Amino acid sequence: MDHSVHRKTLRAPAGRRGSTTLEEGGTITDGREVIVRAQNLGFAYRPDRFAVRGLNFELYRGQVFGLLGRNGAGKTTTVRLLTTLLTPTEGGGTLFGRDLRSCGRAERARIGVVLQSESLDFVTVEENLRLYAFLWGVGRETAKARAEEMLELFELGHNRKQKPWALSGGERRRFQVARELMHDMELLFLDEPTVGLDALTRSRILDYLAGRARAGLSIVFTTHILHEADRLCQRIGVMHEGHLLTVGSPAEIKRAYSGARTVEAEFERPLTPEESEELQAILAQGGEGLVLVEGRGALLVFRAHNAESLVAGVVRWAGVRGIAVERVGVSESTLEDAFVHLVSGPPPSGVPLTLEEP
Repeated sequence: MDHSVHRKTLRAPAGRRGSTTLEEGGTITDGREVIVRAQNLGFAYRPDRFAVRGLNFELYRGQVFGLLGRNGAGKTTTVRLLTTLLTPTEGGGTLFGRDLRSCGRAERARIGVVLQSESLDFVTVEENLRLYAFLWGVGRETAKARAEEMLELFELGHNRKQKPWALSGGERRRFQVARELMHDMELLFLDEPTVGLDALTRSRILDYLAGRARAGLSIVFTTHILHEADRLCQRIGVMHEGHLLTVGSPAEIKRAYSGARTVEAEFERPLTPEESEELQAILAQGGEGLVLVEGRGALLVFRAHNAESLVAGVVRWAGVRGIAVERVGVSESTLEDAFVHLVSGPPPSGVPLTLEEP
C-alpha cells in the first residue's frame, strides 16, 4: 500500500534568495519548503506564568523534528500551539505558510495529531479505523486495505473485533497511533506515541514513520526515549522549563553537549613510573576537565571533555618513546549524556543556540 503524501511540487522562483511566501503551502528557505515556523512563540496561562516562551525553530517538508524535555518542559503545550488548539499569547508562527492565529479548518485538515490524552469510540477497533478513514475522505477500498495494514503493523489483528476501551493500555496506545495514520496528512504531531510499547513494536513503528517521512510527511515527535529521537529525527530541540535550550541534529547536539568522555589506552608493555608520570603530566596540561581513572601498568584510563584531541597526544607521546599502542578507545557520545548536561543548568534567556546544519 502506497501511503505517499500527495502534494504539489513548490519551488522558489529563480534568482530569488531567502524566504518566498507560497500561496499554497509554507515558505521556501534555501530550496526547502517550511511547513512549521515558530517565531518567539510563547503561551502564558496567566500573565506571570508562561508554559513556553521564546520558541524559534522551523520544520521542513519530509523532516522529523524531535522535541525533548522532562515532564513539564512545555512539549505538549508547544504541540497544542502548533496544532492551533491554543492561541499564542506572545510571538507567533506559521502553519503551511499561514499565521497560526488565522489558521482554520483548511489547515487542520492537512495535519494529524496523536496526543497523550485518549479519545476512544464504542465501535470495534476495525470499524473505528475504517470510520476514521471515511471521515477524512479516504475511499472505501483504500480504507479497507489500509486498515489491514495498520492492524498488522500495530499488532492489533487479534483485537479487531474488540471495543477500544476494552484494550490494554499498550494496545490502546497502538490503536490511537494506527487510527491517526489512516489518512494522508502532510504534517503529523506525535506526542509520546510509544509510551507503554515494547521494544520490538517501537522499532517497527519508527521504521514505518521514517518511511513516511522519506515520502514527504513532516513529523513533530516528542518522546522521553532518547534513543528513539536519535534514530528517527533529523533535527532536535531540547526544551527545559518552557525554553528551547538548543536546536540541532542529533550528531551536532551529542558533539557539543555530551561532556566528558572516557578513553582507554593499552600499551604493549607496562609503563615505568617515570613514563607514567610524564604522560599524566602531558594529559594534565592539555586536558579539559581531566579525571584520571587508572594509570598503572600497561593500561591508561581517563575522562576529559576534549578526549579525542588527548588521544592524538597519547599516540604521539608513545611514538616518540618507541612504545607501541595495542588499542585505544573513546566512549561513544550519547544523546542521553547531552540531554542531561543541557537540562542540569538554569534555563537560558533569549533565543536558543542553533547549531550549524549539516
